[in-house]
Amino acid sequence: MKKNDKRNVVAFQYKFSPLMIVLSILVIVLCTLGIAVSVYRIVEFGIQDFLDALKSPFLILVCVFCIILVISILAKSQYLVDDKNFTVQFGFIKSVFSIKEITSLLLDSDSKKLTVYFGEQFSVLSIDPLWNNELIKKLREINQNIEFSFTLAEEPKDKK
Repeated sequence: MKKNDKRNVVAFQYKFSPLMIVLSILVIVLCTLGIAVSVYRIVEFGIQDFLDALKSPFLILVCVFCIILVISILAKSQYLVDDKNFTVQFGFIKSVFSIKEITSLLLDSDSKKLTVYFGEQFSVLSIDPLWNNELIKKLREINQNIEFSFTLAEEPKDKK
């Protein structure tokens, strides 16, 4: 969680699962390998026909785009709360919601996920469970009409 005092913005970093981090690293490694193979083919064999002139540079561009996209998602995925808006940002993609439109918050005790409801729409947040209370507090400071509830974990029936 970071505070930006200039605009009174509080940022909550997205919490990626270990599998997502491994897959992101795999994409970066495979794209780097794709770039290396394409550059090697151009240097070793040259560009002999029109198809080679399209294939290798296109593969390099796609790989560079994928690397930039994955790095931007890993580095800039966050939830922002300022005095008026709740912003969900995943890399280049940004969705802005008015905090006045938030109707309720639901904290799932089992998964430690916080769900934000905007009337019929909702968004399940993936942040560090330690920050859930801080986010709830910040949103409810701005809009006191937000209802808050939580689920309780049930004991398995097979336990005796």
